[in-house]
Amino acid sequence: MSQDVQTMYALVERWNAGERGLDVVAEYCDPTIEYESPFSSVVGEPYRGHEGIEQWTHDIDEQFAEWRWSLEDVREVGDAVIAIGGVHGRGRASGVVLEFPSAAVAYFGTDRRITRLRIYLDVSEALKAVGLEG
Repeated sequence: MSQDVQTMYALVERWNAGERGLDVVAEYCDPTIEYESPFSSVVGEPYRGHEGIEQWTHDIDEQFAEWRWSLEDVREVGDAVIAIGGVHGRGRASGVVLEFPSAAVAYFGTDRRITRLRIYLDVSEALKAVGLEG
C-alpha cells in the first residue's frame, strides 16, 4: 500500500475518532491545500489553506451532530488517490440521519501532504475525474 493511500486511511480514521484539530490538518494537508466539497457551493469557491479546512470543519460541526466517513476502496490512479465509500451524518437540529455514497480524489505534494482534495457525491463522477469509467 502506497504512502498516499495510507494517508487517506489515516486521515479518515483520525477524523472518525474526533481528531480534527490544526495539528492533524497540518500533518496531512499542505498549507496551500484547495478543498472542494458539496459545501463549497455554499461559499462559492473551494476552501483554501489550513484556515479553509478549519472553516469546513466548523461548517460540518455546526450542521451535523455526527459526520463519519467509511472507506470501501482506496487506490492510486496515475498521480491521484481515489477513495470510495460513504458518509454517515446526523443533523444537529433535526436529528435526521443521512447515509450516502461519496468519493474523494486527492493529489499530493512532494512532501506527501494533500495539495488538492475534491469530494464527490456521485462516485461515477469521481471515477471519470481520474480517467476510469463511471
